[in-house]
Amino acid sequence: MSHAISRRDFVQWAAASSLIPSVATATQSKKIAPASISLPPKARIATVVDKYWGVEVSDDYRWMETQPKTAEWDSWLRAQADYARANLDALPERAAMLKRLELFSSDADSLRNVLPAGGRIFIEKRLKGEQAFKVFVRDSLQSAERVLIDPDVHRQSEDVPATVDYFVPSPTGKHIAYGVSIGGSEISTTYIKNVSTGDTVEITKILSRGSGWNSDGSVFFYYRVRADAVPGSPDFGRGGSCWMHRLGTTPNTDREVFRNSEGPDFDGMEDDLPVVRGALGSNWILGMHLLNGNDISQVYVTKAQDLLDGKPQWRKIAGKSAGVKAIDLIGDTIYALAKGRESRGEIVKIHTDKEDFASGKIVLPAKQGVLNALVAARDGIYVADLARGLYGLQRISLTDQVERLHLPQAGSVWGMFGALDEDGPWYNMDDLTIPGTTYKVNAQNLHSQKHQFERPLGFDVSRFKTTRIDAPTRDGVKVPLEILHRKDITLNRRNPLLMIAYGAYGTILDQGFSSANMAFLDAGGVIVYAHVRGGGELGDAWHLAGKKATKPNTWRDAIDSAEHLIKLGWTDKKHLALWGTSAGGIMVGRAITERPDLFAVAIGEVGAFNVLRFELTANGPGNDVEFGTVKKEDEFHSLLKMDAYHAVKNGVRYPACLLITGANDLRVEPWQVGKFAARMQAASTNVPGALLRVNYETGHFATSRKNGLEKMADIFSFVLHHTK
Repeated sequence: MSHAISRRDFVQWAAASSLIPSVATATQSKKIAPASISLPPKARIATVVDKYWGVEVSDDYRWMETQPKTAEWDSWLRAQADYARANLDALPERAAMLKRLELFSSDADSLRNVLPAGGRIFIEKRLKGEQAFKVFVRDSLQSAERVLIDPDVHRQSEDVPATVDYFVPSPTGKHIAYGVSIGGSEISTTYIKNVSTGDTVEITKILSRGSGWNSDGSVFFYYRVRADAVPGSPDFGRGGSCWMHRLGTTPNTDREVFRNSEGPDFDGMEDDLPVVRGALGSNWILGMHLLNGNDISQVYVTKAQDLLDGKPQWRKIAGKSAGVKAIDLIGDTIYALAKGRESRGEIVKIHTDKEDFASGKIVLPAKQGVLNALVAARDGIYVADLARGLYGLQRISLTDQVERLHLPQAGSVWGMFGALDEDGPWYNMDDLTIPGTTYKVNAQNLHSQKHQFERPLGFDVSRFKTTRIDAPTRDGVKVPLEILHRKDITLNRRNPLLMIAYGAYGTILDQGFSSANMAFLDAGGVIVYAHVRGGGELGDAWHLAGKKATKPNTWRDAIDSAEHLIKLGWTDKKHLALWGTSAGGIMVGRAITERPDLFAVAIGEVGAFNVLRFELTANGPGNDVEFGTVKKEDEFHSLLKMDAYHAVKNGVRYPACLLITGANDLRVEPWQVGKFAARMQAASTNVPGALLRVNYETGHFATSRKNGLEKMADIFSFVLHHTK
């Protein structure tokens, strides 16, 4: 199983949700003193009018979308970056907040995941005081750790960070494949390293993602984009395929093994990322077509030797309607976690040679809660489930016996990985105000043993607490809320409250413990995670209730949740902030344009604010499944309703807005944020309307500890300043 960025970054197994590189240069924007800038730089207005299904839509800043990027765009973006930087640096709360963030994070390591393979243990973490996550290895549990993958080795300059985008140990633990990108671009170069000797082979510079290995670890499979794909073009991610590299051969002899749209009874997809992987001890290979780089849309199987011989006989196991969320292979048996008859998930057991999803056996239906993750170990399948914000674990034995594990604490289960040559998986647990711990399951008694792979925190978390409540909405649905706060807080309606919501793709908003959050709580703030519709917290039905035509539920759930918090006395309108990231840009953008009076502050981070134009970006294909397409009349009207850019009205006092983009973002192109910022600056009576924070060293995610701390200092101090 491949490992990408952790769940804390809304990314799941295997690949990025987009495959477009940005043409922005990864150079640092210079700072200008606050006194030299009084107003944000104006954006040129050049109105373009489009007509969709008889509706005229005006767009004043279409010129920002031009590919390749123009000198005018670059000049305006850098001027915006300088203006925002000057204003953020001048916030009187920022210096103190940065010190708090340093205090709460300086003594700690940051662990992402622990993966077993071939008796070895692979650990991804960032050590105290260091900037980048590295991959370490232990040859056994008792042996010392050593650095295996250091992304800094691949840096092209001192100013531009490098990032490990993914790593995939072979099932024998003898080799590890990994991808490294520069400046947050996620344009991975793929390498394979011999774990014992350190010898490394570069496989391809073409944007690639790890797919998996064959059963004995002699062949590595990886996805890569077309060799002739043009960066920034709408078809950049189309036509990619899965390739194989046989150890000991030169990469220029690698060949395609699973192509776009390959397989009998293939159901057409505008966006298709084909991947394959095998499993230790299995004679079979799984072939999967991923939607949006992540969601398993269609599943095939073939004999491994046939594939290696170049003569695969693919047989379809599951199609789009199955709603497969995760899948694993033990011998000649497939276990699939699918959305299920009741939409909360079920585990289906399928024999590779004669069955498919429809004829397979349901070995675990969801009862209470939602089935959320699946992983295979030698003794069976382990399944994580979620109910009211708390996780549980169950084991399905190879004879289909289901047993519930005894978890050592309450909270979230994440980073669960197993190996087919050992019993019981590794997993991590934390809660929103309780730091993470790594555990290994004892398969004999189904208890878990604690293991320490990181330094303990240097501060006391007992002062903080998570309170869980439900917020009623206008249509009678109850939205789960998780409230992080100091235990000694007083409900005086003056607490700076930062509500965070997402609500898209059926993704569960599960941030887990964050030392940065503790810094905001220590300063008297309150953080609320609102599990609005469009996410997967309550199953597939919850997702469908915030998708396409039902998308208004997403931002109205946020509005109704905010009003409920005010009613209970947690805060008031003058002290309320709302934060949305990526697809959460729809949530925050439409919440503040529909109810500008309700919020004092809005944070829009790498947000999709102009979804009417999103399908025309290189990351657009495939997202029509989630949001819709202007090619269909009903979906156009839904898109227009969820487009925050077009919802802005002149002469309205909107909340103080901090809008954030990374110049190398390949998922939500910077112009999506730039257009919204320009519109807010021109329309809002709340001068300056919006700050547009631009980081030239990052893309969709922060690339270093320094980047992350500075971003959080900006966000938290901005919130505190505007909720005085």
